[in-house]
Amino acid sequence: MRRFFLIAGAVMVLMIMPQTTVWAEDAEFTPSQMKQIRKMFEEWYSERQKTEKNAPAAPAVAPPSMSPPPQGTFAPAMGDTSKQSIRYGTDFSGGSGLQGGRTIYAKPFVKAPKTIIGGYIDFSLTRCSGGSRDCRSKLEFDQERFVPFFYSQVTDRLSVAAELEVEHGGPQGNKSDGDIKMEFATMDYRFNDALNLRGGIILMPMGRFNLIHDSPLNDLPLRPMVSRLILPSTFAESGLGFFGTFYPTALSKIDYELYVVNGFQGDNGDFSVEEGSGLRSARGSFQKDNNENKAIVSRVSFSPMLGIEVAGSVHHGKWDEDDNYDLTLWAIDGNLQRGAFDIQGEAAWSNAEGSGTYTRRAGEPFFTQDTTGATRRRHVAQGDSSYVVPENMFGYYVQLNYHFMPEALTKTLPGYFGRDSTFTGTVRWGQVDTNTDDDANPNRIDRLTVGINFRPLEDSVIKFAYTWNTHGKTSPDGSATDHNGFQFNMATYF
Repeated sequence: MRRFFLIAGAVMVLMIMPQTTVWAEDAEFTPSQMKQIRKMFEEWYSERQKTEKNAPAAPAVAPPSMSPPPQGTFAPAMGDTSKQSIRYGTDFSGGSGLQGGRTIYAKPFVKAPKTIIGGYIDFSLTRCSGGSRDCRSKLEFDQERFVPFFYSQVTDRLSVAAELEVEHGGPQGNKSDGDIKMEFATMDYRFNDALNLRGGIILMPMGRFNLIHDSPLNDLPLRPMVSRLILPSTFAESGLGFFGTFYPTALSKIDYELYVVNGFQGDNGDFSVEEGSGLRSARGSFQKDNNENKAIVSRVSFSPMLGIEVAGSVHHGKWDEDDNYDLTLWAIDGNLQRGAFDIQGEAAWSNAEGSGTYTRRAGEPFFTQDTTGATRRRHVAQGDSSYVVPENMFGYYVQLNYHFMPEALTKTLPGYFGRDSTFTGTVRWGQVDTNTDDDANPNRIDRLTVGINFRPLEDSVIKFAYTWNTHGKTSPDGSATDHNGFQFNMATYF
């Protein structure tokens, strides 16, 4: 609680201090984005020139406040069932004055629209013999995600951003085996580059991948296993904190995020060895905490120059209802881009106090993940059973990408392979072990992935990959098993 009051006090001081620092003016855009921005501006400017050229001379009339609006020149307002020419978002507003059926439209965003809606969609086809993490045992189509994104610049300092994810068609699908959930929803108040306030359902800054998990951004169909089980993407929690950027030199920058959040909930075996899903089922509620001791999460990244970044992350808090045991996560990540090559990687560790065998009593609720790792289900224990809380988990991945575009294709088929198109060859090696203290842990997975993808433009991608999966630790008795297969994925922003 002391940390909370210190944060609250700092916010009040900053809000009354004169603000002399502004946001950096240099925005980072890709060549494809700059091309789209120039095109949008040229189209807007052309239309404006035509409108001004064809517009008739304005007649001499009384000021608008002295004469009524001409009838028939304005379409009826949204929701207006009369024949009156009430102008959309102008002739009524919020407040205490009710206006019949049109009151539901008396909102500030009707009078002055300012929200941008976009998102991304992806579709998959997978098959791995025997099944593996995120790769089905049968050949199956899956509409994995439809993700609307909402952004609004409320004022020059206050903004809102939210992402709503519809997985596998949503719970209203044919078999009700999908899900709808809030990915994140935050309000930001900007003081300056170095200090900004954020509150809401926050995307946790644990590792690199969780912050850039969108399917169109990634070059392989499957997400890294360490970013599914130990840093459980998509990983978000309710909380409050700060983020910002410093510029030590003209070429370098330091980014940081620091939040106080609800934290994990691991009672009744939510991250037990038997569950086998690492920390995915132990993600906390957006509505309430299972204890009064809040968790702290932070990430600091350093980029000495463009194309190089290294970062460290930590998440620390109590995992049990009685505030007895700490759960700590550490992560390091990095990215290096040079010419047509880029290499990236991430490693994460978790340590849980209070590890050992527990008893789940009949009637107690507990949670599990489905085989895809996407949907979290609530169950009630039918009888007494035991479960084991692991002390240590570990996982990592390293990925190498090579971007290329044969010149012959751009010359012979420019309609399909433009200057913004590219192919990417990718290889990734990853490993995850949700109980490193067990020499025969069957939940350990080693995965080698080789893939290739085509991007007709930067924000859209068609991917194909093949994975070799080894489940369990290799031992003299040959207990480790192979679960190999392929994956196909299409994804795009919209």
